[in-house]
Amino acid sequence: MESSQVNGPGRRAVIWVQGCSLGCGRCWNELTHSTTGGHSVDIQVLVDCLEQPWLTDAISGLTISGGEPLEQATEVAAFLEAVRRRWPSLSIGLFSGYAERELARGKFRADSLLSSGQRAALWQRIRASIDFAVLGRYNRLKPTDQPLVTSRNQQLLLLSNRHRASEFSAQSVEITIGAEGLTQITGFPVLP
Repeated sequence: MESSQVNGPGRRAVIWVQGCSLGCGRCWNELTHSTTGGHSVDIQVLVDCLEQPWLTDAISGLTISGGEPLEQATEVAAFLEAVRRRWPSLSIGLFSGYAERELARGKFRADSLLSSGQRAALWQRIRASIDFAVLGRYNRLKPTDQPLVTSRNQQLLLLSNRHRASEFSAQSVEITIGAEGLTQITGFPVLP
């Protein structure tokens, strides 16, 4: 999606990665769970796709969601570092179902050849490139209306001085219908 207003502060490009093994019940993005869906895109192609919306002020930020971005940690780290080098002032956010303690210890599913120490180092690379993260598994039995956080066990972490908590707006859903009829729904479902 080229521009969203519900996945972080301002107008944001959003990239959804494919594949998630966490299995949170009633996940909003179940179509992104299969590891056989989607298609591979070269990191440089993704970086280049941000150029036009950034230069025309169509976006002020980028959000990575999924699926589960940390299950592609090597590629996500390389992509975010390339984005940060090219546009240091671009706001970057990330959604992950893993808790911060799991990420810090490298206790997340990624390339099976990596040790937990190598996975923890990948998380530190990603963390150094992002301004905020929403972390923790979705739990439909613990609903909340906090900005970007859909269950009370999740947390919104501000990882740089780029944003203040007050910049994150209330949960909402966004529907976009493209000229060719493609319909996309993103954001946060209404609480029961």
